[in-house]
Parts: sequence; structure tokens; C-alpha cells
Amino acid sequence: MNTETLEENNFFAIWGFTGTLVWTTVIAFSFILIQIAVMIIFIQFEYADAAPAEIEKIMAEVQNNGLFLSIATIATFIGCSSIIMGIVKLKKGSNIKHYLGLNLVNITTARYWFIIFIGLMFISELLTFSLGKPLVPEFVTTLYSSTDSLFLLLIAIVIAAPIFEELFFRGFIITGLSSTFMGPIGAIVLSSIAWAAIHIQYDLYLITTIFIFGLVLGYVRLKTNSVLLTIGLHSFMNLASMIETSIILS
Repeated sequence: MNTETLEENNFFAIWGFTGTLVWTTVIAFSFILIQIAVMIIFIQFEYADAAPAEIEKIMAEVQNNGLFLSIATIATFIGCSSIIMGIVKLKKGSNIKHYLGLNLVNITTARYWFIIFIGLMFISELLTFSLGKPLVPEFVTTLYSSTDSLFLLLIAIVIAAPIFEELFFRGFIITGLSSTFMGPIGAIVLSSIAWAAIHIQYDLYLITTIFIFGLVLGYVRLKTNSVLLTIGLHSFMNLASMIETSIILS
């Protein structure tokens, strides 16, 4: 059982403000490069007979292809998660478990936060419905209907994406910035802005919603010092979204 909070867990070496921003940029570029590499390979296999003049159009279409997204998400999870752990190990005196918050929480704590999170998800869905917004974004329905493997898409959305994103935003970034002039709250806000910003496929309403949930996940990280718990919450949210999409489309 873990009883330390993030604020109390400062006995290990961290990269600090400048180091965190520099390495965050490295991780972000690595993410992009892996996505590009997967796209090139995917196009070569799926569109081997395409004319050179069609490649630009194909590249735009592929970004909404469920199979491509699944493969790219799993590839970036493996590649970027490994890079994050390598960067942490490069810091002398660091500890991967403590740095990234790979701490278990007891069942009571987990149940408490899951209940709160489910309540927030319900409120979010009710607000979305009340405002006349689609419960399932068009981008999600496109991915769901365009994939050749729903199982692979499920692995990507429910497992791969939450693990990488939580290790990066709630693990690496929050830890690196919390002990600087920004403090834990500033670190949570900045990491939530960054997390929301990568979801450019959605409209402003959904990006704002993602930002708010990022604040909640950041607060859970702060209070429990457990990214394993935020991974669980994030995965649960994505699973609920997938189930909702399945029900609505069927």
C-alpha cells in the first residue's frame, strides 16, 4: 500500500524544469517520427499500387483509418514508453518506480477514485447531451467503422494509449515540474494543457473536456502518487467510450 503523496516523494533525482522541457520535446519528436515511420510502412503495404501523385491524398485518408491508428498507437506506446524509462535512467540517482509513480494503491483508495471518476464521466455525458453535442465524436465513429480489427483497436485505445499518455503526462512531466517554481498545481495544469493539445482531431468542446479530465487525473496523481491508478482510470474511460460507440453505431 502506498501512503506517500507526490509532494512528499522528493528524495530521488529528477531532471527539473529545463531538463524536463528538453526531454519532453525529445519524446514528442520521437512520437511524431514513429507515427511517420508507421504511416510509410502502412501505405507501402496497403497501397502498394498507388501512383506517386495519390500519396498525399492517401496520407490524409490514412490518419482516419482505424487499423493504421491502432498500429501507430501500439508502436508509439512501445517506443515512447521505452524512451521515457531510458531518459529517467539517464538521470543519476533517479528511480523509475518513484519517478513515474508506479505505485500500487489499496482497494479502498482505488474504489474511492473510481466512484468519483464515474460520477464525473456521467456529468460530462449529461452536459454533452444537454448541449446537443454528439455523444460519440465523428472521428471516433470513423475509426470504429474503418478498422479491419476491432480487437486491435481496443488494445490500442484501452491499453496502449492510456499507458503511454499517463507515463508521459502524469508520470514524467508532472514529476519533473512539481519541484520547480511551478509547483505541483502548475505542473498539473501544464501537463493537462499539453495532454489536451495532442487531441487536435476533436473540436474545442471536447478538447476542453479532455483538459478538465486531465486536471482530475493530475490531482489523483498528486494525492495518491500512483500513475498506475491514473492508467486504470484512463483505461476505464476509454473502454466506456468504446462500449458507448459500439452501442450507438449498432
